[in-house]
Amino acid sequence: MRARNIWSFKLAVSMAFLALLPTLTAQNMTVNSTSPMDQPMWLVQNVMVGPNMTVFSPIGPLGTPLSQPASVQLGKFNINNPSFGLDSGIVMVSSNAFDVVPGQSGTYTSYPTQTPSANLTTVLSAIGSSSSTQYDRAGIQFSFVAPGDSVKFDYVFASKEYSSYTCSSFNDVFGFFLIGQGINGAPMWNSNGTPNIDTVNLAVIPGTTTPVAVNTINQGFPSGSWPASNCLTANPNYVSNAVYYNANSGGTSIINMEGFTDVFTARASVSCGALYTIKMFICDVSDGALNSAVFIGARSFELPTISLSQAWNQGNSFNDSTVVEGCSPSWLYLERQGAVFDTMVVDFNILGTATSGLDYSPFPPSVTLLPGVTRDSIQIWAYDDGLAEPQETIEVVMQPVSTNCAVYPAQYKTFLIRDKVEVTVNASVAQGNDTLQCPGQQSILLGTFTAGEGNTSGWWGTDTTGGVQLTVNPLGTETYYFYGIDECMDSAAVDSVTIYVLPYDSVMTYSDTTWICPGESVEIKAEARYGTPPYTITWTGGPADSLWTVTPSSSRWYNFKVVDQCGFITRDSVWVGVAPTPAAAFTYLPNPSNPLNVQFNNQSSDTNYVAWYFGDGDQSADVNPVHSYSKPGTYYVSLAVADSLGCADSVTVPIELRMDYYVYIPTAFTPNGDIINDRIKVEALGIEGMQWEIFNRWGLKVYSSDDLAESWDGTFGGQPVPEGVYSYRLMIFLPFGNVTEQHGTFTLIR
Repeated sequence: MRARNIWSFKLAVSMAFLALLPTLTAQNMTVNSTSPMDQPMWLVQNVMVGPNMTVFSPIGPLGTPLSQPASVQLGKFNINNPSFGLDSGIVMVSSNAFDVVPGQSGTYTSYPTQTPSANLTTVLSAIGSSSSTQYDRAGIQFSFVAPGDSVKFDYVFASKEYSSYTCSSFNDVFGFFLIGQGINGAPMWNSNGTPNIDTVNLAVIPGTTTPVAVNTINQGFPSGSWPASNCLTANPNYVSNAVYYNANSGGTSIINMEGFTDVFTARASVSCGALYTIKMFICDVSDGALNSAVFIGARSFELPTISLSQAWNQGNSFNDSTVVEGCSPSWLYLERQGAVFDTMVVDFNILGTATSGLDYSPFPPSVTLLPGVTRDSIQIWAYDDGLAEPQETIEVVMQPVSTNCAVYPAQYKTFLIRDKVEVTVNASVAQGNDTLQCPGQQSILLGTFTAGEGNTSGWWGTDTTGGVQLTVNPLGTETYYFYGIDECMDSAAVDSVTIYVLPYDSVMTYSDTTWICPGESVEIKAEARYGTPPYTITWTGGPADSLWTVTPSSSRWYNFKVVDQCGFITRDSVWVGVAPTPAAAFTYLPNPSNPLNVQFNNQSSDTNYVAWYFGDGDQSADVNPVHSYSKPGTYYVSLAVADSLGCADSVTVPIELRMDYYVYIPTAFTPNGDIINDRIKVEALGIEGMQWEIFNRWGLKVYSSDDLAESWDGTFGGQPVPEGVYSYRLMIFLPFGNVTEQHGTFTLIR
């Protein structure tokens, strides 16, 4: 026995009083267990069963309907809280029915004077309970002839044991026992021809055969000091199955229980037309304390139906209860919960203001569900016709469907079609102007996009990052496009803005090449045109001005930079050449026959300008002049030269002219009859006489003369002498009786 308070029977007066209590309310839950809402068959027929099902009281052993007395453990509940999952239905409690209302406390206790339920004993064995003593049992039984191939109903299990007896060695127990032939595909008949009657507990964890109980569905760990092994024995997956559990500590929220399960569906396959009985029991185990309850959903026991459901604009992010033109498709879903092994043809009639094939994709006249197929769908595309129209309707009417077991009633669904909200885009200049004076000048553009369906986005065509602001620096007139699109558009809406750039000619610079003489200064100038004035001119290493006076020591470039109002930079330079200083130089040669006649030869590096100063007061501008002096003496001759730039130099050389004797004999002559250099003679000054003798190579004298005016024509004895080298001897008679002798050679060339 578990150590918890054992409830005592109360006086009959108290029992009668409790049975006559009106509906009790706490927070958002009510329970009514006054007559007839305490009668099992009334509750089944009027609360649990849907409109297309017929149930009746089971036939007892004597062939008469089973008598099921009213019980304060039964009632009708209503809950105005979606967190619970059920809004109304039947409640069965192992105490007074209103014990599930927060703030109430039931006092009903029935010691185990009843015959224990063998079905519940089987469940206790399945969950490994150490006790099979049943207290406070509540029950409902009913029969029905299956009008389809499956049955189902919804329920929630709750218990006060969750706070302290999770994973204990015993639990309160309940079960929904379906009794009959062919359950879940079992044979209808035994091999000997007798009916194959099965009993199946429908109160099991989804997808398993494990009964729903405190030790099988809970918070995933024991209460108090109870070992987890008891839960593992009952349900090896009890930790992962904790997802089905809802804690309700203290029983002050929603219901007066420490915890409750999610909404489960008790379901089973049956054989159409066969007779079945359902027994629903709940009881305390071991004692009558810490009660449990099961809530059965109103109208949840019904003939499996064909259901129509809708989904709008699937694939779009927005939620809408209308079909939006041009957006993702909407759907009509058809699903059957019964007759799944029949071939079922579902016919439709389409009404409404919208036109199939014009306003939306053609709707099929029927859908065929082949055996085993439980679900199908019809796609509805609303065409974006670009017309502004009021809402249109599609009325889908499913015609009644007949099967071997049942007739499924007609149903209808309405789809509303509305125009798509178009995306509006706008491109504008946010900062700056749409007309720019200079190429590359900045403007900031702003794109906006509004309206549209669902998620919308906008972007500039030149910026794939998707920002709505775009900074541009066009070099010429350019149009920029802003795009906007929503989830339903195949192509983006577009707007544009044009940035105009005024015509622009690049800055051009010009300057002259300048030559100066060494040591001179010159003003150089940087000039520009075109572009956008005014200009800013800066010399490298010099002033920020168009003019600069420079004194270079050698030829060089002077670099400058021009920046116009648009900020464009042009670079150029001015060449200043430093001309080399001309070097003045000359040689001179007195005439051999008259030393006072002097030939001057200009040896200067530049003879663009020449000025001779002969030292006797005469001047000349000839490059190589000949000047005659009147008498011997020393003269200071100056030569001044200048180049084309005016760079000048001069030199002064003293020359001495004397009138001593002078004798000159050429070194060669050519007596060939061309009148040029045909004769050879002695040139002499300052002598009184001479004796000139010429000898051939063998010493034969071929010519002699004592007359300075005579010359030799290269003949001997009237015949030309041969080419070759000839020697001479010259006796020179000087004043005052002085005599001198000169020897030499010359070459005769024919």
